[in-house]
Order: sequence, then C-alpha cells, then structure tokens
Amino acid sequence: MTAEARPVTGLRERKKLRTRYAIISTAVTLFVERGYEETTVAEIAEAAEVAPRTFFRYFATKDEVALALITETDEAFFRELQTRPTGEPPVTALANAARAVVEQLMQADDGTGELWVRIQWLLENSPPLLAAYFQRALSIEDRLARYLAEREGVDPTTDLRPFLAVGAVVTAVRAAHHQWSTLPDGTSDDLLRLRDEALQALREPLDRHWASA
Repeated sequence: MTAEARPVTGLRERKKLRTRYAIISTAVTLFVERGYEETTVAEIAEAAEVAPRTFFRYFATKDEVALALITETDEAFFRELQTRPTGEPPVTALANAARAVVEQLMQADDGTGELWVRIQWLLENSPPLLAAYFQRALSIEDRLARYLAEREGVDPTTDLRPFLAVGAVVTAVRAAHHQWSTLPDGTSDDLLRLRDEALQALREPLDRHWASA
C-alpha cells in the first residue's frame, strides 16, 4: 500500500492499513483543495468517514498525516541504499536508491505514486509543512550519511564526504521538486524527469572527486 508496507495476511491488519491510507489520501486531497493551514483534523475525519478519535489513533498531528508517506519513502530510501552493490560509487548508489524507490511507488497499482506526487506539490506550496519536513528530514539524512560512511569504510567523525554526498543528493532532489512545482501543468513524468536530470548531473563529478580524495 505504501513504500514501507509489508505483506499482511490478517483481516484486522489489512483493515487498519486501508483506514490509515484512506485518512492520508483524504487529508492530502483536502490540503491541496483548501490549503494545509485552513484544513482541520475534524474536517479530515469527517471526509474520511472516521471519528476524530480514530484519526488520533493513527496520527498525532496534521503534520504527521501529511508527511506519513514521505516518512515511509525516506525509510524505504535508507533500506534501498543498504541493498546497493558495494562496487557502486557512493553518489551513484544514493542516486540509484532514490530512483528505485520512486519507481516502486509509481508502479504501485493502488494510487500511491500519484498520492506521493500530490504530496510533493503540497510541500512546495505549504511553507509551514515544508519547515516541519525539514526538521524531520535531518534524522534520516544523518542515518544515510553514517551508513554511507560505514559502507565506504571512512570515519564520519573526521570525514565529511558522506554528509556532503547525502546533502548534495538531497539538495538536487529538492531543487528538482521546486522547479517542477513552478511548471504551469507539471505532470508526474515531468517530476521524474527533473529528478533524473538533477541526480545524473551529480554522479560523475562527485564520484570522481570522492575517488580522487
């Protein structure tokens, strides 16, 4: 159902996942239509046909429901990086992991990919939500950099390259998302193209610099 979803066999667990996804989808729809700050939890619950107390069983705040899929995607990015071949240069590994996660999202047959695209638009057009995301993103970026340091056999306390590599990739993706959000009729294909262009621009020069350092 999402980037982080696992096969679930129990009826109760499947129902919980469906409810959770319905709340996320409804919330994002309302945020895009009415504005993030203007939409209340009560309105989300009503539109999702759940009680407010049910909403709070799944999410503590509006920020959490708005960023739920992004958080799951970030975690999937970390897991995907761990599967990359050891022979891949570090920036190429990061770029390939980022691309693989988005491809998986877009190939999902439950609409998760298009929901993810809508959330990207929402982030770029809701400064308070973007600020909330930046605060949460620091943790995953630190984990990515420390894992990359371990992968490359360097000491993250003295070698800044893992942090610089992660920062460059994250910044490139954010730049692509921002440019996409300014397009009059930007599509999901436009978003994926801009992400690929941004990541491709980083690979050779940064990996070459890493190898020569």
